[in-house]
Amino acid sequence: MLPCGYGGVGQSGALDRSQRSPSADKNRMNAISVSQLFSENQLFNQGVQAGAFTFLAQDARGPDGTLGSDRSAKEQTHRTLANLDTALKSIGESLNHLVSLSVFLPDYADSAAVAEVLRATFKTNPPAVNFVGVSGLEGDCCVRLDALATTSQERETIFISGIPMSIGASCHGVRVGDFVFLSGVDAADANGRIAPPVTIQLQTTEVLKRIQRILAEQKLALADLCRTFMFIPGTEYRPGYGEARKEIYKGVFNEAEFPPNSGIYIRSLGQNILLRSMAIAYHGKQTIVTSPKVRLAPGSFSQSVRVGDWLLLAGQDAVGFDRIVEAEGSLAGQTEVTLQHTKDIVEAAGGALDDIVKTTVYLTKGMDRVEFSAVYRKFFETHSSGGSMPAGLTVEVQELSPRCLVEIDSVAILPSR
Repeated sequence: MLPCGYGGVGQSGALDRSQRSPSADKNRMNAISVSQLFSENQLFNQGVQAGAFTFLAQDARGPDGTLGSDRSAKEQTHRTLANLDTALKSIGESLNHLVSLSVFLPDYADSAAVAEVLRATFKTNPPAVNFVGVSGLEGDCCVRLDALATTSQERETIFISGIPMSIGASCHGVRVGDFVFLSGVDAADANGRIAPPVTIQLQTTEVLKRIQRILAEQKLALADLCRTFMFIPGTEYRPGYGEARKEIYKGVFNEAEFPPNSGIYIRSLGQNILLRSMAIAYHGKQTIVTSPKVRLAPGSFSQSVRVGDWLLLAGQDAVGFDRIVEAEGSLAGQTEVTLQHTKDIVEAAGGALDDIVKTTVYLTKGMDRVEFSAVYRKFFETHSSGGSMPAGLTVEVQELSPRCLVEIDSVAILPSR
């Protein structure tokens, strides 16, 4: 079992940086394959172990792709956690190694039951947790867990007094070496309520201030953010969110160097909650990586950031230069364009498509997943040489950037400098 902490920031700060950064040894990039678990190996690996991290996603389906008798959210959460544990044990890890967990729910009313199961499961060493209400999951699943685990022994669980935790979270975050993974942060009080007035501007400001306070306890600042995820229930809130975030970021980031971001418009976050953010920060040097083949979005996000041997990409879509949406109206065409943008950015960092270890795919509701899958699979077959797919999952969401049908997040591990 991994230790819960190391006695606070003072002690951890004394460690040699070379001991704090998880290794990204390319020889340890291994796919997880367990016959007892459902597999979409032509689309996603069950998991990928890369360096000191393991990326994997699971739901309650059995190896035949059916749910069996597990129908309620509570039953499916237990089964999903058991499946995650089975996948992790196949490589000598377990649920105790989890450091970050995203919970996707097509019916947000199930959030309380799912949170209860997570609290009972993670009484010690809780991972950072983020709940998101999506529009749909395949296979009639009512919960899907997107997970990150680590073999690093240098781990600290973060608790900050005076900052309410969002639903399902038992800690404010987890530090692993130089990385800090935050639980979802919203503007609600300890009872999950939002004080009036209910505006996206006020909530964006409060969320970023809370993130700033959590990072400060780790001797970090907003400038150390290397990846952010912003979940918002509707594009109508986008302008107010953008204005408020830009005001907070003023003097922290140049507009061309905002952290890579995903802005996803989802079904629900709970009553009156207009924003929940999940963030990753990093102790140490960050390098912005851009491809001249992909549009820039100053004042919104940078294309990607390299931290150590890791490349964290902003969510990519089919928006091209001059904000023209390529292949408008075609899911197949937009999937191809989105993956090409992803490939171009990874190559600009000195890597290749084979270096991508994890993707998260957001499809707007009503899209044909079979059509998406055919293009996604063919792109990797055509442009990679390893023959192994990244870990990952698809979820259905309300909206993406205007006229976009698909968005893809990616993480890559690159050759050492």
